[in-house]
Amino acid sequence: MKHFFMKTVFLFAATIMALPNVDAQKYKTAKSVNQDMNALAQTNASQVKVHKLAQTYGGNQVNIYEFGTEIGSKEKTKPAIFVMANAEGDNPLATEASFALANALLKAENTARFTWYLVPVLNADALDHYAENPLWDNTRNNRPYNDDMDDAVDEDGPEDLNGDGFITQMRIADPLGMWIPEEADARFLRRANTTKGEKGMYKLYTEGIDNDGDGVYNEDPIGGVNSGLNFPHLFKASKTTGAWPGSEPEVYEVMKFIYAHPEIAATFTFGSTDFCRQAPQGGRRGSADFTKIKVPRRMASQFGADPDRTYTMDEIIELVQPMVPDGMEVTPSMVAGFMGLGAAVNPLDEDLRFYNELNKEYKEYLKAKGFDAERLPAEKAKDGSFELWSYYHLGIPTFSLNFFTLPKAEKEKKESGSGVSIDQLEKMSADDFVALGEEKIAAFLKENNAPERFSAAKLIEMVQGGQFSPAQMAGMMKQMPKPKKEGELDEKTKAFIAYDKEVLNGSGFVNWTTFEHPTLGTVEIGGEKDFVRTTPDFEKAEALINAQLPWIFEVAKKLPQLSILKTEVELVSADIFKLTVWVQNEHYLPFPTAMGTRNNRPAPAILLIDGKDLIMLEGKERTAINSIDGLKALKFSFMIQAKKGTTVALKLESKFAGSDQEQVVLSKDQK
Repeated sequence: MKHFFMKTVFLFAATIMALPNVDAQKYKTAKSVNQDMNALAQTNASQVKVHKLAQTYGGNQVNIYEFGTEIGSKEKTKPAIFVMANAEGDNPLATEASFALANALLKAENTARFTWYLVPVLNADALDHYAENPLWDNTRNNRPYNDDMDDAVDEDGPEDLNGDGFITQMRIADPLGMWIPEEADARFLRRANTTKGEKGMYKLYTEGIDNDGDGVYNEDPIGGVNSGLNFPHLFKASKTTGAWPGSEPEVYEVMKFIYAHPEIAATFTFGSTDFCRQAPQGGRRGSADFTKIKVPRRMASQFGADPDRTYTMDEIIELVQPMVPDGMEVTPSMVAGFMGLGAAVNPLDEDLRFYNELNKEYKEYLKAKGFDAERLPAEKAKDGSFELWSYYHLGIPTFSLNFFTLPKAEKEKKESGSGVSIDQLEKMSADDFVALGEEKIAAFLKENNAPERFSAAKLIEMVQGGQFSPAQMAGMMKQMPKPKKEGELDEKTKAFIAYDKEVLNGSGFVNWTTFEHPTLGTVEIGGEKDFVRTTPDFEKAEALINAQLPWIFEVAKKLPQLSILKTEVELVSADIFKLTVWVQNEHYLPFPTAMGTRNNRPAPAILLIDGKDLIMLEGKERTAINSIDGLKALKFSFMIQAKKGTTVALKLESKFAGSDQEQVVLSKDQK
């Protein structure tokens, strides 16, 4: 009763003192998402169809909106693109972008080739948290969950003790604490480095009280699972990711829908990652047994291995290392990917080639639009995310857009002893790089935390020899953590401070203020406000979306498109003909991705040959086409016995890469 009374008092005080979250009233809630998108569908009923998926535990309806010319057809003839917006629910800007996309898809030119499936928000319960007071970034849906395994559920969440409308942090001076102030800005805390003799000064808690009196603070808040991390790839069961993949009804229904629509040729995710700016990152270690590796016979002869014995990973690396350029390290993840060991956990090199090329094109695209690309990199894809499931399991081109990260601090942009940035390096030719000289290259490597084995002299030699390009080096540097000098703030904190000062006039940080806590005594409440790093003022949303969203249509133009390039008929004898057919992939992206080939997904294209009284002497009436690289063609030959003048119907069929057909008359030689 005491704790219930205490909680009631604090909640009442917070209600009186809380300030409204102005931006939350402009970004959409889960309810307004459905109202507005359903209204758009009703107004444009010939172009938009609503697929009701599931209700969340919070009672929010999650829908898929279908756009295109085939919304009334059960069997689709056009390939499709699936767009997942705001999967984790805490990115209102991503949901806003989905509405901009929806309006763009009402234009006929954008649905001429593709059907589009759009989810404006998956974790609708979490989206509603943005409109709540106090404001708190909580990606858990409303599934009841007993985090602390006591007799009550969702009974000990945070409270806005100081009534400022935000859930921040509490710090309390305690010699047993593990946190100390940053030397460069004491408002920010970091863990004490005990190996250097540092001693902690503070304990840190989320703002709130111990509602259930168990001595732990805010350990059982309202809510359960983050739906955006409930997909199968690299899924790890936990209280926030779910008991199993697809445990949340909205996630299960999304997967079920996608598997039922084999015409889906690509996916886009609007959220925290940005595969358009930076390729999916690897470096994960697979689950294969690296102590007993058998080398496939087709590979064994390449590096002198015995296909009949097993090797350890270290032994494999020792065999492979002499085959790679000097200075390049063979890693376990590289070997695992090359040899197909265990489940795929890292992007394949063949796919990274097109990602890296499209990354360059996207940056040039933004530059041409005058968009400031000097901002912090987006997050890495999280285990159990939609985009990882799409790439690794579906095997289709998978892209993502993050419409807002903090601009880099001005000092970070200019602070370079070498005078060279990674973005500049990416655009350099080999001659430009060599012209920098050893001193500048050495300074650049040091600034970007390059391993010591990468000496300036060795890199110059490799670039001159064509073994390594500046663009490849830039891609590698982007994946390395930027070194933090002792006593200096990291890049992200510097960016936050600059943005808070220059854009928010200091309103993004709650200054530490003493507060008499009912059980902890004197504490200080303060810290960063949630959503500052991910969600700009609503007034800036339109410009951010308009600059970046159209790229989705540029990428769509590059998706594989199969067609019959040409045919030839050669008369072999009185009633035997040789038919040659060239099938091409007209566009840049491969059919399918390398990951799709590894997974035998999606289904191959089929070349059908049909005609009256045909006898196939060589070749088949149904020929599977498993892969065609971008902008390439394959040649197929058939020996057919038939009467002269017989018409042969050629049909090329692919659910997700388009179809084509042509008629050929078996007569004298023709091309």
